[in-house]
Amino acid sequence: MTKNLLFFFFIITLSCSTTKEYYDSGVLKAKGTIVNGERTGKWKLFYENGKLFQIGAYVNGKEEGKWKIFHENGQLRQSGEFSNGFQIGEWNFFHPNGNKEGRGSLVNGKRQGIWTWYHPNGNLFTERIWENGKLISILSCFDEQGNKLDTGTLKNGTGTMKLYNSEGKLLETFSYLNGEYIEN
Repeated sequence: MTKNLLFFFFIITLSCSTTKEYYDSGVLKAKGTIVNGERTGKWKLFYENGKLFQIGAYVNGKEEGKWKIFHENGQLRQSGEFSNGFQIGEWNFFHPNGNKEGRGSLVNGKRQGIWTWYHPNGNLFTERIWENGKLISILSCFDEQGNKLDTGTLKNGTGTMKLYNSEGKLLETFSYLNGEYIEN
């Protein structure tokens, strides 16, 4: 009986090992468990400066459950949930100063519903409607001071979307057809 238990423990130890990955500089890049060649269980990933980048879990090599991603300054960057490697449910995003940057929902990794984005000062930047991962329309767009900006011509997934910086200066105009970006 004792020999069987020792053999079982030996087999489990060989098939399940803690792995550490390193940057070329020798700094720890990632730490977690490998089972049958795939990431499994809790993993921590790090920036090259040693600060925490991501923390979450894997099941059979795919992201699963709650994940947190951090800015290099240590502030939370985004948080949400995975299922079988796909982002699901509500995800929240944060600026490096800790203020909310945005929020939106995903279904099987595809944006769905209203996505809201904010300027670093906390003022509303834009609200966009997504359907099955396709951009359908822009509800609103504002500069950092709250002045309304032109959203473009996007209707039912076809038209243009205007992108501005926080001061309200037009940076670029993007074209969409049936909810998908098309290169000009």
